[in-house]
Amino acid sequence: MTLLLPGILCVVIGNYLPKCRPNHTIGIRLPWTLADEENWIRTHRMAGPVFLAGGLLLVVCAFLPAVRIWAFPVLLFMIILIPSVYSYRLYRRKQQEH
Repeated sequence: MTLLLPGILCVVIGNYLPKCRPNHTIGIRLPWTLADEENWIRTHRMAGPVFLAGGLLLVVCAFLPAVRIWAFPVLLFMIILIPSVYSYRLYRRKQQEH
């Protein structure tokens, strides 16, 4: 049951992220997302479904004892890594265009 609350939290965050406007308090606050509004918006629109899917998988894994041990660190790592890499690639692509 320890995965249930983080899973629900990820689902709630996943629903909120696409609506989140650029700010220094809530969201994926990487240097390149804070510097560019387009990067912020695109990153958060992509990250919302990732957080939602990861949260739902965490909720499902909460009831599967065989995967409970590795599910949380792996899914949490993917929930963080995927939007971060996507955001960095947007940043690098924009840098190469200029």
